[in-house]
Amino acid sequence: MLYRLADKLCRTMEKVEKRILVVDDDDAIRSLLMTVLRRRGFDADTARDGEEALACLDRCSYSLMLLDCMMPRLSGPEVLRHLSALEPSIRPIVIVLTAGNDPRDLDPSIVSATIRKPFDIEVLIETIVACLNAVDGKPQLESCRASLDSEDSRGRVH
Repeated sequence: MLYRLADKLCRTMEKVEKRILVVDDDDAIRSLLMTVLRRRGFDADTARDGEEALACLDRCSYSLMLLDCMMPRLSGPEVLRHLSALEPSIRPIVIVLTAGNDPRDLDPSIVSATIRKPFDIEVLIETIVACLNAVDGKPQLESCRASLDSEDSRGRVH
C-alpha cells in the first residue's frame, strides 16, 4: 500500500512540474481549460491577453503556453513575436487556439501545434501531452504538430 501511494505521488509530482499558461480573453474558455488541466494534474496559470501573458512569463517559467490569437491589447501573433526574441531553451512550447487565423501564417519554429476553435477537449489534452513528451524525449505521436478543423472532431497529426 505504501509503495502504491509513493508511486502515485511521484507520478503526480512529475505532471505538476509541467506548468502551463492559458492565454485567452474569453473567461469561459480560461475557466474550462484551468479546470481540465488541474484535474489532469497540471499546474496552470491564466492571462486575459498578451500583455498579461508577457508579465506572467517575466515572473515564472512555463513548459507550455495555450495561446489565443485574437485578443485585446496584445494579440497572439504579437506575443509570438516577443517569444521569438527569447532563447529557444527558455521559450515555452506554444499551442495556438484559433477561430480564424490561418496556421500557415504562424512561425513553425515557435508554434508547435494549432487547434481550431471550437475544439475537442480530449484532442487538446492529447496534443498537450504529445508536445510535452516530445521535449522529454518520451514516446509520442509522430509529431506534436496537430491541426483541428471545425468540421472534424479529431485532431490530425502531420
